[in-house]
Amino acid sequence: MGNLTKICMNDALAQQISLWNYEGKYDIYNLPSYEEMKEKKYGMVNPERANDYICYLKENKEVVAYASMKKMADGRIFFGIGLKPGNCGKGMGIYFLKDSLFKIKHRYPESIIYLEVRSWNKRAINSYKKVGFILKNTVTKKDRLDNDSKFVEMELSN
Repeated sequence: MGNLTKICMNDALAQQISLWNYEGKYDIYNLPSYEEMKEKKYGMVNPERANDYICYLKENKEVVAYASMKKMADGRIFFGIGLKPGNCGKGMGIYFLKDSLFKIKHRYPESIIYLEVRSWNKRAINSYKKVGFILKNTVTKKDRLDNDSKFVEMELSN
């Protein structure tokens, strides 16, 4: 993947990520403005959660991907990943998945790692399967826009 720097989240990086613009059906992944994320207390703008994020930067300080982890009350680790829109659908996600999961497993060696993905997002589901996630359940719940959405719950098997 070339020379990438990996650092924790900070305000400048969150501002960059808030400007990412996914197109078509993937626009559901567009984040609100940085100001709105601050107002709604999104994790990526909370300095206390900075270490829960791995940001991948090119030499020019451009964020190309990020991963997040959150220890839940049941001890499991909730995992999320985001790729800059221009990097989606090109096979790059596997690199970021493997690298970030390696770091998360090192940080939480005894914990179960899981994620939720929209059931229609076959591209992401296939990537998750390639790195060892297995389908556990399908649920309908409110998304961050308060719409009922169908999600697939997946758990890392290794």
